[in-house]
Amino acid sequence: MTIENKTAEFKIITDKKDEPNLKAAQDFVGGYVEGITFPNGDYLIINEEGKLMGLPLNEKASKLWSETFDNDNYITGRDDFVVGPAILIKKQALNTWAS
Repeated sequence: MTIENKTAEFKIITDKKDEPNLKAAQDFVGGYVEGITFPNGDYLIINEEGKLMGLPLNEKASKLWSETFDNDNYITGRDDFVVGPAILIKKQALNTWAS
C-alpha cells in the first residue's frame, strides 16, 4: 500500500514478498538509507541525508514518528520529524532488513 500526500510519499510494506532490497529502497528514498527500528518491531527507512538536502516534510511518517516516540521515553521525542519519501516495513513483513 502506498499513501501519497502533497509533501512526500509514504509506503507501508505488510508482506515479506514486497520488502524492498537495498537498491530499491535507495531508489525510493533518493539516496543513502537510514533505518529506524520502532519499539513495536516495525522498521522505517528514510533518506539518511534528507534534512541536509532540504527534502519536504513527510506528514504521514512524521505523524507516526510523533505518536511513537514521545518526549518522556525517547531523546528525540515529538520534536523530531521525517522528511522525504519513507518506507515503513511492518514487523511481520521484515526479512532482509530484520536485525
